[in-house]
Amino acid sequence: MKAIRIATLAAALCVGMTSVAAAQGAEPPRQGQGQGEVRRGGGMGGMLLKDITLTDAQKDQIKTIREKYVPRQMELRKAVQATGGPPDEKTRAAMVDLQNQQAAEIRAILTADQQKIFDQNLAEMKARMDARRNGSS
Repeated sequence: MKAIRIATLAAALCVGMTSVAAAQGAEPPRQGQGQGEVRRGGGMGGMLLKDITLTDAQKDQIKTIREKYVPRQMELRKAVQATGGPPDEKTRAAMVDLQNQQAAEIRAILTADQQKIFDQNLAEMKARMDARRNGSS
């Protein structure tokens, strides 16, 4: 029983720390994987835009798109935190739908060549996520 309480407390702290960090603003850019390149944001967006060189106009458009989705993303995160557990199916579906909408808007501003790289990055990301879900790393 004590172990369950400790695990629950640890999970709650992790979720709380993540939301506090997210509320304080974006992370500073991190170095790429040993190549000295600066990543474009973290999380899904950074992975999807890996190896894509963006124009300043595209960067501005992507920033605007991401900012548009922040309020709804925060709302969903708070809903998950309120339950104290993993998201329910409805919330998870809403989160996935929001991510898909954002990715589609970002993809729409890319050139055809950039879209090919974006699609490859998306396929790789989905494969990694599926592998994690299926228990292999």
